[in-house]
Amino acid sequence: MLIIVSCLLFFVTALALMVLLITQPNARYAWLVAVGGGTLALVSVFIWLAQMPFDLALPAWKPLTLFLNPISFRADGLSWPFAVSISALTLTILLTVVSQPAFTNSYTWASTLALGGLGILAVTANNPLTLLLIWSALDITELITQLRSVNGAANNEKVVTSFSTRAFGSFLLLWANIVSIAAGSTFNFQSIASGSGLYLVIAAGLRLGVLPLHLPYSSESTVRRGFGTALRLISAASSLVLLSHVPAGSLSSAFTPFLTTLGIMAAIYGGWMWLRAPDELTGRPYWIISLAALSIISALSGNPLGVVAWGCALVLVGGALFLSSVQNIWLNRALLVGVWSLSSLPFSLTASAWLGNLGFFIPFVIVAQALLIAGFVRHALRPGGRDSLDTQESWTRSVYPAGIILLVALQLVLGWIGWDGALQVGAWLQAIIASLLTFGLVWATPRFRILNPIRAHWVSSTISRMDNAYQGLWAIYRLLARISTAIITTLEGESGIMWTLLFIILFVSLITQGVR
Repeated sequence: MLIIVSCLLFFVTALALMVLLITQPNARYAWLVAVGGGTLALVSVFIWLAQMPFDLALPAWKPLTLFLNPISFRADGLSWPFAVSISALTLTILLTVVSQPAFTNSYTWASTLALGGLGILAVTANNPLTLLLIWSALDITELITQLRSVNGAANNEKVVTSFSTRAFGSFLLLWANIVSIAAGSTFNFQSIASGSGLYLVIAAGLRLGVLPLHLPYSSESTVRRGFGTALRLISAASSLVLLSHVPAGSLSSAFTPFLTTLGIMAAIYGGWMWLRAPDELTGRPYWIISLAALSIISALSGNPLGVVAWGCALVLVGGALFLSSVQNIWLNRALLVGVWSLSSLPFSLTASAWLGNLGFFIPFVIVAQALLIAGFVRHALRPGGRDSLDTQESWTRSVYPAGIILLVALQLVLGWIGWDGALQVGAWLQAIIASLLTFGLVWATPRFRILNPIRAHWVSSTISRMDNAYQGLWAIYRLLARISTAIITTLEGESGIMWTLLFIILFVSLITQGVR
């Protein structure tokens, strides 16, 4: 019941904002309504700790022979950290919006609250049917948002490509469900068939893929930082939670080392591009790619706690950085708590990140982690050049830092309480090596040109080169489409009947020759 209460607080508040937008467009208290609903929802998620673990099952769909499992949700030590991270991110977006020039956009606030509610439903989903339904809602939301914010046929094609990739990931989750049912077990995330684990990993990997690397958000900073951050991070968290349900016993395959190698390549590439990105928003796709790859590596090493740790770091550490839109030296230093959260040192947020069996891949994982942390340090200590917090109104100077500090404080809290990965010592020697390598990269970044930030148009060129690798596939697809269109046009024309009779005669003659 508590899951429904938390989600209803988000959805009802979003609905109230929409009603106010229609009936009282200039209402001054709309922001207070949004913040109040977000605060109550965050508090309600903390109340889950008093009853965890608990389940919520809705009435079963009919026919029962087709829908073996009802729509159900579960709050436990793996889903709660995701839920509290998404709730805190939603509230922080509403608190930090006060520093933006456009401060009366209730539609954006309502959309952010609705995304928060969908995110909680996604991370608490207890079976594939439930997760597929919520994934569909998130995918449609992202598709509509992107199509409304881009111009030109080429950009629209990229949007459709991204949507198709996520849809194929959803299909693989459905296929894993079919494999489990064929093995004679009802598929939920507590009883996964041994042959379904790799399908789940690949499904999550597709949904967290590199196409498109950068969402075509509106050029307005309020959309790109606020709702854009919510859309990208919550969508990533809803896919990462699937990896936390993959048991180690279902990954004993000869294909696992190959997937781990691909994950390490993605993590190193994402970390390298994140380190050299000109600013944090331009580098945000690489932040997501790198952390998603580290999560996949943790899942393949048989460590679901590591998946949760990296997923929460993606939301909390990244959210605090991406929502910092004004310049303040003390807030910039407070963001450096994220270095501790990403370090995997004992009792940190990611202390449980490397409890699995990595074997030969440990050195490469250390490099990827060091690149990620060094890039975060550089972006957190970014030079001035944006509006100062001191120029804001007095109440803004109090509300805005509270939002950033909320995410920073929660990083420390999750290292100590609330879930199965809290109070972990972890692989401390590996964490120390990664930390030393991070210090070396931070020292070397301003001194070696190869580590210096690249220009924004160079990042675009890199993305274009990656897109070119897929242009061949799109050319084949368009060629087949033209051939199909030509055949359909021919058969539907005036001579269509004659062509059809000719094909039938040829087909019959081939069959006759085969029989003889």
